[in-house]
Amino acid sequence: MEYWAFARAKGWPAYRSLGAGRRACCGLILGLLVLMPPDLSRADLWADAKARELVVAGTDHLLNLDYDLAERTFARLDDVDRSGLLAPLYQAFVLLARLQEREPTRQEMDTFLAAMRPLLAKAETRLRQTPEEPDLLLFLGMAWGSKAMIDSALGNYFSAYEAIKRTKSYLDACLVPQPVRYDAYYGLGLYDYTLSRIAWFYRPLVHLALPPGNHERGLRELTIASEQGVATRMLAKLALLQIYTGIEKEFGKALPLAEELLRRFPGNPELYFQTALVYSELRRFPEALEIGRRIRANLNLGRYHFTREMLPRYLQLIGKIYMDRGDYSTALSFFRQAVEQPTDRYAWVTAWAWTRTGMIHDLTGKRTEAERSYRMALAIKTNSIAKDVARQYLNEPYRKEAAPRTSPVTGPEENTGSP
Repeated sequence: MEYWAFARAKGWPAYRSLGAGRRACCGLILGLLVLMPPDLSRADLWADAKARELVVAGTDHLLNLDYDLAERTFARLDDVDRSGLLAPLYQAFVLLARLQEREPTRQEMDTFLAAMRPLLAKAETRLRQTPEEPDLLLFLGMAWGSKAMIDSALGNYFSAYEAIKRTKSYLDACLVPQPVRYDAYYGLGLYDYTLSRIAWFYRPLVHLALPPGNHERGLRELTIASEQGVATRMLAKLALLQIYTGIEKEFGKALPLAEELLRRFPGNPELYFQTALVYSELRRFPEALEIGRRIRANLNLGRYHFTREMLPRYLQLIGKIYMDRGDYSTALSFFRQAVEQPTDRYAWVTAWAWTRTGMIHDLTGKRTEAERSYRMALAIKTNSIAKDVARQYLNEPYRKEAAPRTSPVTGPEENTGSP
């Protein structure tokens, strides 16, 4: 799965077709869609503890992709928030989440920006009256982060960079008087980690507009949010899961996160794929295949948000599990089925199926077939890292990597309600 596809563990559809610089920007701002419930009592925005409960519950519904429940839950904020700011903001987040189910239109994204403008103006007017109010600063960091995401998707790069800069500024400022605002560390952690990953040749340009990131600090900030945050705890865990299964390849660290999140959000297909991947990388193949069985059952029944469009992704996943296990003939069969059912949304899946087919051919001494497979991967219209891998092994044959150390079983898997 692609690295920043998590964003809310779903991914922005247009993201995979972007150029490298824009992808770096999008990776950051997608993550800055922070659903943080600031304690805005002094600003008279969070006078009732019920509001916090509603925001946490609504955020859980969003992560489980229960959009209708999330919308109804956030709408109830109007009953407890006298300012009128919170309900429109969180309902806008639901709209944004719904748009990620498909390719959003420019008009829909412009509508979102139009909804954000009066909220930002109203909050910043309040901030001028109480300029060091941490709750308003946290609120504004959240709101500007969401604006940055849409500006980037629309190609409004200067507006996006300005919004990212404001997001970081507000989140930093809210921690000055109250360092225990642990939810703020989620957005800051994403900022630091993502900017630390920008390619060296883009850094001078990016750093002209934005403070530099820091790899270690970013992971530390995300860990703080995952352990001590209130509403961002699950979001931070999702971020760390994506990081550990992607760039860092720390599958032992990813495992407890994957298991916990899948139990908590059984309606989110992304977590099934992530968890199966982690099990496979740790050579816990029975558990990986069991998750695969549950994915197939959900696809057959159309349960949760499993759609037929995900079938090639399932086939590629099962092929990878058998490849990791050393059953190459079975793996090739699944990869072959995956490439026979390509989809625009999951073009990166097709690229990986071709790349891994080539890797198996290299391992079995069929170099000509391997080269053909790598070239097929490179022909796919996607910016997937699968193409980078294919390009590497087209130049030099793949050799099997050392198997990672198997993680110990932590106990029986809890029933998530999914077969």
